[in-house]
Amino acid sequence: MHTYSKPILGLSTIRSAAFLEIFHEYEKELVQAGYHHVTARLHLRSIAHFGVWLEREDLAIETIDEETIAAFEEHRSRCRCPGASRDRGRHVICSVRVFVRRLRARAIVPPKDDLPNPSPLVRGFLAWMRADRGVVETTVRSYGQYVGDLVDHLGHTPDTYAARGLRDFVTQRYGHYGRNSIRMVLAAVRMFLRYLVSEEQCRPGLEHALLSPANWSQQSLPRGLSSAQVQQVLRACPTTPMGVRDRAILLLLIRLGLRAGDVAGLRWSDLCFDTGTIRVSGKGRRESQLPLPQDVGDALLDYVRIRPGVQSERVFVRAVAPFVPFRSGHAVSHVARSALKRAGVRRPSSGAHVFRHTAACQMVRQDVDLESIAGVLRHRSIETTGIYAKVDRHLLEQVVQPWPQGAPC
Repeated sequence: MHTYSKPILGLSTIRSAAFLEIFHEYEKELVQAGYHHVTARLHLRSIAHFGVWLEREDLAIETIDEETIAAFEEHRSRCRCPGASRDRGRHVICSVRVFVRRLRARAIVPPKDDLPNPSPLVRGFLAWMRADRGVVETTVRSYGQYVGDLVDHLGHTPDTYAARGLRDFVTQRYGHYGRNSIRMVLAAVRMFLRYLVSEEQCRPGLEHALLSPANWSQQSLPRGLSSAQVQQVLRACPTTPMGVRDRAILLLLIRLGLRAGDVAGLRWSDLCFDTGTIRVSGKGRRESQLPLPQDVGDALLDYVRIRPGVQSERVFVRAVAPFVPFRSGHAVSHVARSALKRAGVRRPSSGAHVFRHTAACQMVRQDVDLESIAGVLRHRSIETTGIYAKVDRHLLEQVVQPWPQGAPC
């Protein structure tokens, strides 16, 4: 571990043995995560200042919450802590938030409550979602927010819920939402109503009172990239460690049509180079085994050689400190957007999903049947894959009917 030429300001005034032990463990974690010693020192000075303030306020480390962080942020503008750093930069509070997030991960402080004081009705629904439905935590949090608003609006007695009240809630609270966002709200409310029916707290059939907005999924062609654009994007990847990582990610998206979340959640145990296969856990945690193309395997091996030495089962990690695994598909979508921008390729959709469309369009052009495409993309229904039939214009020209000619006026 790096030894600093000067002591960390304020650290010598902290008397709490528990805080000092956590502080030094965190110092080791910063070094192991790949932080430069100058950056690590800035983080540690901020954490030491936070520790000095906690002692002045007589606050135990186990009681830290969002209000504590807000109070410390307000304190910085008038700080008089003895021996503490006078740095009032924005990075101070950011460092403290990262430190507290680490404490939550180690269960030293209570987890952040995204739903402050949820009602017993909402808590029961969330527990049912986790235990009986197997829903991932991000969806649980999103649904919990919408259902909490519903209960606040209609009350805590579900047997009084009616169709008109449900429609009024959606209109008044979320009427400004776009089509895709409102569909998420409706899905959460319907799921909550099904839960209430299963618990015999609500009359059945109310979920049918909420109609989803029209979704004209067949009104346009899939927005994939051409072969020339694909090569342009791949060629634009630099030979830096970040570029090698991004190329491996892009090839997984382009060749196999994986979703962003599939790539972010990829583990070493999912790859088998001996048999040339890859295991993917997609929506609903359904596992599928797909062939691993040669160029994708080569790109992954290139990435292995330059990957930071992080002990993690996840394949893809950040290219700059902290070298932590991707937490969600948002990181993969960012890689996709950056790759398109770097290559100068402009598309109406600039996220990772454009490469999924590209993979499907390429298979159609190679005369792969829709059932096989549905298997690769892991669609639950062949109707979802049917949109790609419109890409085969040569086949469409064979079945299209001539436009009827009208009599001249």
